[in-house]
Parts: sequence; C-alpha cells; structure tokens
Amino acid sequence: MLDLSERKRAEAEALVSERRYREVPMELAHSNRAATMGQLTASIAHEVQQPITATATYASAALRWLNAKPANLDEVRQALEYIVSEAMRAGGIVSGIRDLVRKAPPRKDRVDINEAVREVVELTRGEAAKNDVSVQTVLGDGLQLVLGDRVQLQQVMINLIVNAVEAMGATSTGPRELLISTAADSSNGVSIAVRDSGPGLPPAEIRRIFDPFYTTKENGLGMGLSICLSIVKAHGGRLWASANVPRGAVFQLVLPCGQAEQTLAQ
Repeated sequence: MLDLSERKRAEAEALVSERRYREVPMELAHSNRAATMGQLTASIAHEVQQPITATATYASAALRWLNAKPANLDEVRQALEYIVSEAMRAGGIVSGIRDLVRKAPPRKDRVDINEAVREVVELTRGEAAKNDVSVQTVLGDGLQLVLGDRVQLQQVMINLIVNAVEAMGATSTGPRELLISTAADSSNGVSIAVRDSGPGLPPAEIRRIFDPFYTTKENGLGMGLSICLSIVKAHGGRLWASANVPRGAVFQLVLPCGQAEQTLAQ
C-alpha cells in the first residue's frame, strides 16, 4: 500500500499554478486593451456619431418626401435603404468595440489583414486628427488570410498607431505623417509596417523597447509593446522596430499564413 495523497495534492497545485500562469498574459492583454480603448473615447464617439447623424438626416428627408403632394415613394424608399445601411454601420462599430474590450479566450479566425487595418484606422482617426497627424494607408493586393485572433491582432495595430501618434504629438517641428502599409512577405506571410515622422528611437531604446515595464512615457506602464510582442509571437510571427528615413520610427510585424494554425494550437 502506498499513500499517494501528497503526490496528488502536489500535482493538483501544479495544475492550478500552470493555469494561473497561462491566465496572467490574457489578463494583462485585456487590461492593456481596455486602457487603450479608454484613450480613444473621443475618437470612438466620433465614429459612432457619424452614422447616427446620417440616419437622422435620411429620416427627415423621408418624412419630407412622404408629406409631398403627391408623395415621392421612390425617394422615400431610397432614404429608408440609406437608414438601414447606416444603422448596420453603427451596429458594426459598436460590435467591434465590444469585441475589443471584452475578455475572451484566443480564437482562430481567418483574418483579412487589410480589412482589420481599415477598421483600426477608422477607430484611431479622431486621435490622429487631435494631434494634427496625417494618416495614409498603402494596402497590398491579394494578401493571404492570416489564421489567428482578429481582436488580438487589432490590439497590436492600435497600440502601434496610438504610440506613433502620441510620439508625433509631442513633436513641435516638421510634418506629422503616419503611413500604414501591408504587403506579402517573402516567407509566405503578411507584413504590416507602421511608419511615423516623430522624434524616432535612440539605438539603446530600440534594443529595450519591448522589455516589460520599460517606457519612455511619463505616465506609461511599459507593458503595451511587451504585450504586443507576446501576441505576435503567439501567432508565430515577428515584431521589431527600426529607424525611419529621414526621421521617425518604423514598427514592422510579419504574420505567417500557413503555419499560423499549427502555432496557435500549441
């Protein structure tokens, strides 16, 4: 007879510890995502307000056409179609925001990177305008779909864009330009680059920029880029920073297409 109670207790404690260890990165990522979305409150409100205003305008037009003598039903029908379209647009914005702030386990979706970038650009457009930053996108054609968690990948993009906008917002001279580009990568993946014309990063900072708790912001926690790096690595990708020409910084990430499913399953 062997008494295995201590061994079983130790195994149970080890399983609990392992589960908590796995949950910590997800908790940190969720907290970072919620904090970032809080920064974008004004921009989000602007994006939601646009379809609401358009809906009210189309509804007023529909009433005018109905009250006409005789009523112009073709114009009324067209106005109602516009109302439906704007309502669906508003619903899509709210749904996207809810997905970004809710806590959920990682998913394996087929993500259209260009579409994900467009949504993030719209969400951050107000923040860019507030800092007088001009945003341009150059999106590659025929890119393969990436297998991964759409919300987490968009979190990475939001962090990189917001960081770039804030860096340029602190710059008083020169144009403030942000270029977001996507392209097919030679490693059978998709490349995303965020280029800014801000003050740039000294070589010492480039080496440490992804370290946990390292920050150049006065009120920063130093977790944003570290979480971004762990998300990209979990998708089997790479993330790095370099100097932009003639000035500023470039953050680039490459996400695999074919190998993503296997990486996420591990």
